[in-house]
Amino acid sequence: MDFVERRLRDHAVTPGGILDLGCGTGLHAIEFARRGWNVAGIDLSEEMVAKAKSSAARSGLPVPFRQGDACEIGPERNFDAVVSLFHVASYQRDPASLEALFRTAHAALKPGGVFLFDYWYGGAVLAQGVETRVKVIERKPLRLTRIAQSDHDEANATVFVNYTLFCEDTDRSTIRRVDETHRMRYWFPFEVESSLKACGFQPDGNYAWYSDGAPNSKTWAAYSIARKRLAP
Repeated sequence: MDFVERRLRDHAVTPGGILDLGCGTGLHAIEFARRGWNVAGIDLSEEMVAKAKSSAARSGLPVPFRQGDACEIGPERNFDAVVSLFHVASYQRDPASLEALFRTAHAALKPGGVFLFDYWYGGAVLAQGVETRVKVIERKPLRLTRIAQSDHDEANATVFVNYTLFCEDTDRSTIRRVDETHRMRYWFPFEVESSLKACGFQPDGNYAWYSDGAPNSKTWAAYSIARKRLAP
């Protein structure tokens, strides 16, 4: 959040109206609200939106969350900024879907407003390849083990990430298993910029995550900043 807010300020966006596209359970949106932003959030998952509303209510913050498709233009208008984080852009599997996401952001922004989103950078995916990864998070009495096994469809610039999660309660000696598959599309800056321009944006750059340098082969995470053109 510190990093995203700093990059918005670098582009002359101070706390005002901000829309979180693909807000999930509202973690970022609620934190923006705590920092003085006027926030709204949209997510496709009805379950996640319900959790976001519950979290906002517990926090005492008036954040309106709406269940809806980030690739379909809604009633949201005149925001100073739109963010779409945790690779929502890479859940769009083809240029048409990516541009639909961009058009939603464009419609929600006031002229000159800023759009910041992250995505999987294709150069790093191709340089590093895919592998099996295991991550363990423990907060007693709970332990989460996540196994990520990936299949690379290079012809379609897509990675299928197959997650197996083991959720353990060591006090109760119980284990719950969850299986998910995420189909992720990686993008290259020239593709991102071409689609942004087609949707009425002026690209302000592509960067490696947590930096102001260009995307590189060491990190899959990249982000882009674009500004809604003042005139068509």
